[in-house]
Amino acid sequence: MKRIEHDGQPLNLVLIGSGHYMTGQTTLSGRKATDKDFGVLLPSALHLRERGWVGRIALCGQNGDKLQTIRERIAHWGTDPGIDASFEAYPGPGQMDSGAYLRALDEMPRPCAAVIAVPDELHAEVMLACAARNIPFLIVKPAVTRLADLHRVLDHLPDDLLAMVDYHKVYDEANLLLLDDLRQGLYGRVHHVSSLMSQRRDMIEIYGRWLQRNPRCNINHYLGSHYIHMTGFLTGAEPLDVRATQQFGFIREHHGLEVADTIQTQIRWRATDGHEFVSYHVAGWADPSQTESMTYQEMHLLTENGHVFSDQRYRGTRRVLAGPGMQAPNPHFFNLSRALTGGWNLETKYGYQSVRAFVELALAGGGASAGMHLPTLAESERVTGILEAADLSLANGSAVVALQREAGRLQVQH
Repeated sequence: MKRIEHDGQPLNLVLIGSGHYMTGQTTLSGRKATDKDFGVLLPSALHLRERGWVGRIALCGQNGDKLQTIRERIAHWGTDPGIDASFEAYPGPGQMDSGAYLRALDEMPRPCAAVIAVPDELHAEVMLACAARNIPFLIVKPAVTRLADLHRVLDHLPDDLLAMVDYHKVYDEANLLLLDDLRQGLYGRVHHVSSLMSQRRDMIEIYGRWLQRNPRCNINHYLGSHYIHMTGFLTGAEPLDVRATQQFGFIREHHGLEVADTIQTQIRWRATDGHEFVSYHVAGWADPSQTESMTYQEMHLLTENGHVFSDQRYRGTRRVLAGPGMQAPNPHFFNLSRALTGGWNLETKYGYQSVRAFVELALAGGGASAGMHLPTLAESERVTGILEAADLSLANGSAVVALQREAGRLQVQH
């Protein structure tokens, strides 16, 4: 797709959700640092407005006083580094309204689009609200964790409505290189893929209330989905069956939650040429708080022509400081570092690139994404099926759960 020149009307954005990934606001704010203390989605929207791609911005939550706190927290961005940090709040101060986002969707002038970061159990409801109003949307991963929910939303999408999932790792240059090499046949057939992705136990403090409300959620949904999705996205393979295992410990003992510290997912795949391979993914949520990076992550491909290692934790920056100790910040994920020419340097951050790609395609209009290899809602069918099968496997003593395509749609064999 040709890069869009944004000389016309900008895109208005409805940002639905006011938590960590949207705004950086958490129970740890002011006490412990995370890798996205000011969020990812709201700063990306503000940056795109500075670039002229975005117009009005509405931020939607359920507590108007929290939105006011966020407004005050980011007010300094208006003078340093010169970003217009204003937004319309739904609901307003002193108000509680979990359905305020519906008013924002109805009142926001067109063209508009939605960016969604709400608890998982609300995803289908919010996507359906956007579909009913013919509003393009980008939703954080996983879009849903059951195929019935995915297919229900897909059935309600208007023709050519842009519906994307924020699997932002696909925009990471390291993974784009893997994709290009695989397409050119550099590695030969893939024999085995493995990944390890785990986060500091601090995240349980952030998501503890969410996990209490929805115990179906687990670390495989939140972290494991990244590389499970990546395997299918890179190879185009179809999942055949899934087996998952889990271990309990720190979270159960220290937080009283029946939430696994780690989950392992083994998947058997069939590649487009018919050969089979296996992938194995470890996702963890109980790393010590002293771990030098918020997220430990690495990927390995064993292929016909050799080995490919992708260390996505050490990205060329490490520091040792009095107080915080050893740190390994990821310069490619998201931070508000400054550009030499002024403003933020977000252009190389894959968290930002995901939002920018969505906004660009939404501005281009219906059908602009045709023929592109993108993390769309429809493309996420494989990872949705695997997450559902993994949950079923865990509920049945780590039994192997098969997936099969019926009438063109992937189905978990219960």
